[in-house]
Amino acid sequence: MKKIRLRILNRDDYTCAYCGYRAEKYQQVNHIDGNPKNNDDSNLEVICPECHKVMHSGLWCKVKKTMILFESSNYSQTEIIRITREMRSQGKKDDEIIDYLGLKNRMPWMQDLAYLKPLFAFITSAPEIDSPKRYLSEEKQKYNAINRDKW
Repeated sequence: MKKIRLRILNRDDYTCAYCGYRAEKYQQVNHIDGNPKNNDDSNLEVICPECHKVMHSGLWCKVKKTMILFESSNYSQTEIIRITREMRSQGKKDDEIIDYLGLKNRMPWMQDLAYLKPLFAFITSAPEIDSPKRYLSEEKQKYNAINRDKW
């Protein structure tokens, strides 16, 4: 798997497919179809940790408690990630960033793609809450990959 990961990172020049952030450290490789067994190059893309968190919002909203969802924003999701990254590097606090982004109407997380799609995610600076590791069986992983539209 390390060879595959390095090949994809090099192929995509360590650049996130979503926000365009380039870094040679901490970038991840994402399975586009959600199937961790499908390691075909066409199913793999480079993704930054922040964009990856947004893709797996349930974990970060409900378990780790470091993501907040909003109904409206002055910016796109990609711009939210870019601007948040820049403002954090300038020492800005979460409240300042949220105000600048125009994030309004906090929303609860629900496992429903149609519900989540129009919402905007903000990754807070709060420390992650540790949670016990839960592993899905291979059958459950396959089911989830095939039935993503039913989340």
